[in-house]
Amino acid sequence: MHFACTQENLVQGLQLVSHITGKNINLPVLGNVLLKTEGGSLRVSTTNLELAVNSTIRGKIEQEGEYSVPAKLFLDYVSLLPSGKIELLVTDEGLEVRSAEQETVLKGMSASEFPVLPKLVTHTPFEIKAEELKRAIGQVAFAVTTSESRPELMGVACFFGGVAGAGRVAFAATDSYRLAERIISMTGDQTEARMIVPARAFVEVSRILGTYKDELAMPEYAQLSFTENQMLMTFGNVELISRLIEGSFPDYTQLIPQNFKTEAVISRLELQKAVRAASLFSRQGIFDIHLELEPNTGVCIVKSADQGTGKTKTVLKGKITGEANSVMLNFRYLMDGLAAMACEDVRLRQVDRMNPLLLTPEGSEEKYQYIVMPIRQ
Repeated sequence: MHFACTQENLVQGLQLVSHITGKNINLPVLGNVLLKTEGGSLRVSTTNLELAVNSTIRGKIEQEGEYSVPAKLFLDYVSLLPSGKIELLVTDEGLEVRSAEQETVLKGMSASEFPVLPKLVTHTPFEIKAEELKRAIGQVAFAVTTSESRPELMGVACFFGGVAGAGRVAFAATDSYRLAERIISMTGDQTEARMIVPARAFVEVSRILGTYKDELAMPEYAQLSFTENQMLMTFGNVELISRLIEGSFPDYTQLIPQNFKTEAVISRLELQKAVRAASLFSRQGIFDIHLELEPNTGVCIVKSADQGTGKTKTVLKGKITGEANSVMLNFRYLMDGLAAMACEDVRLRQVDRMNPLLLTPEGSEEKYQYIVMPIRQ
């Protein structure tokens, strides 16, 4: 193999794919990036057997071929080279990297030892604005469970059409203690579909989409397509392939109350500060704070107490209607939901202290809702 390209293009291509690699004692090749000339470009690929990422790098092919080298070492070295032309040449010693007056040889492995990457035959893709997809992932992926006892909750459920409505997709995630849902628009294929995508795959999708945020030439839309057990995300010259999680995602719509006794509109930033202050005095291991909503005085009280550290109370003004109410919550779950919003004010809806608290952004066009289960005394 003999290939020439710019240092900038090579660094970007390696940055896109190298993130999922790591040390594997049983399969050292999983720490490598596969370099393969294909279709007039260099295709760089990595995999951890659950995810695979491919990117194409523009350049000039002098001789066809393929080879794999340690991904992190290759990226770290190429990042230190001066901008300009770089030549990659496979010799008997390994991969020779030529740049200006520097020549380096990286020891690697034959491409035949690299895992075979799947070539998916998929349906017409769903198309979603890249910026909206990235935002939606950030608003829901943190709510998945880390417990392997319920694998179906370790991923983000995607509902194309159906509960989301025609021309829209709903992303939902829960760990049984809180639930996040974001609905955004889509184009392309309008058939109804549902699947569960591993949270790590979507986090990697978000990272890839964020890599191109300042490049005007990149497409506006990302494409998602699926087979029975795999997902393909395509964005510009990058592809990500991930397995899907088997199982059935719970009907989360039943968890969201429809009728409420108390509603409050409060400054999101002020509520965040109050919750953060209360968290300092929450009981270790319980992480509890108390919210009290008082329509008569128009205030929301955030407080906590611990025998060892002390107690605190913050009084926030807001627009509160309905009955007086209170609830005890895990402050970490509440903070996560508030951090996922970008609005000035947040609307809190409550039935009673035994039912979940519903949070939605106030005065925002984002279709986002977040519920937190109460700590029951």
